[in-house]
Amino acid sequence: MSVIIEAKNRWLVLFVFMIAHGVNDGFLWILPPLLPAIREHFQLSYTEMGAFLTVYRFVGNVFQAPAAYLVHLASIAIVLVSGLLLMSAGMFVASLSPTYAALVWISTAGGVGRSTYHPLAVTILSRIFGRQAFGRAMGLHLSGSQIGMVVAPFIVGLLLSRYSWRLPLQLWSLLGVSAGLMLFLFLRNQQLDLQIRGKSLGWPFFSKPMGIYLLASGTWGIAQSGFMAFLPLFLVDQRGYSTEAAAAVFGIMSFSGAVCRPFLGALMDWMGRRKPVVIGGFLISAISILILINVQTSWMLYGSVGLLGIFGSGHAGLADTFMIEMIPSHRREETLGFIYTLRMGVSSLSPVIVGFVSEQISFYNSFLCLAALGGLAALLISFAAERPVES
Repeated sequence: MSVIIEAKNRWLVLFVFMIAHGVNDGFLWILPPLLPAIREHFQLSYTEMGAFLTVYRFVGNVFQAPAAYLVHLASIAIVLVSGLLLMSAGMFVASLSPTYAALVWISTAGGVGRSTYHPLAVTILSRIFGRQAFGRAMGLHLSGSQIGMVVAPFIVGLLLSRYSWRLPLQLWSLLGVSAGLMLFLFLRNQQLDLQIRGKSLGWPFFSKPMGIYLLASGTWGIAQSGFMAFLPLFLVDQRGYSTEAAAAVFGIMSFSGAVCRPFLGALMDWMGRRKPVVIGGFLISAISILILINVQTSWMLYGSVGLLGIFGSGHAGLADTFMIEMIPSHRREETLGFIYTLRMGVSSLSPVIVGFVSEQISFYNSFLCLAALGGLAALLISFAAERPVES
């Protein structure tokens, strides 16, 4: 199934989804720059900080499979907006937490709302754009996420020196409510038929290349989640950066991805293939992590962070075009929900593992292991055949 829509209108739809994506994923990326301040406020260890991020991310990720089936009960617009509003309300309440335990459990409840966005939004875009422009559309959609990753750390750096860690999280939560209402009104006014009517319940679609891709992307997801969660702490504890400066470097990484990700998507469309770009991204990311942990000069550190922004921070999302095009259109909601649950659920365990390993064998060695995972992901994906199906 493909959605027939005028070219100018489909790019407008994409623009609105970019805003929603930026706000949705911004909840993930406003937290790492806040970790040094949260650690000081609650007197936490690396393991406890990793556990906080792990629980929040894990719950939001594992609920993607059941959330994708909600389209059998309500419209895609209702499911998407409800999730965004639940997440925003939950994180606002979490910002008021008096204890570490309250912060963990309340943010976890809000994290459930995050589960609705990715499988449904990506399905909609794949139906609107089709194979010829899907790479560009996904690149721009991911740039929306990257913009959220730029703005969220910028807000942290701007406010953290004068206010507590609570205010940036509260402001982002209010932004989430605004984005949710905007998305609902926009989709209602567009009156697009974005889902298949009378669709019966069924198991997710599966094939051997998809299985290999899931293994490779899950391997990279562990590395990506680990280095992004602990990059600000690495800069503070190992490179002597202030909390505000570390947040700014995190923003530089996100900005480089936001600017360059659409060009990678366009490159995929121009080549007519996804696999070479996917493999290259995994390898460059692994090399960039090695540079990051071994260099002392500022320009090389910024260069490696910039490359991680382009090829590492959101590469799994762009690589997903390789997998999405293997799935028949009418089976994408539940299949993407299942795949995202497995891949992101596994990767969400990374922060607590990296936190624990860093306490045992140092930040350097834990990041060295993450770089090795990037190389392993590139090797695994080389065995997957690229077999797109017609939408």
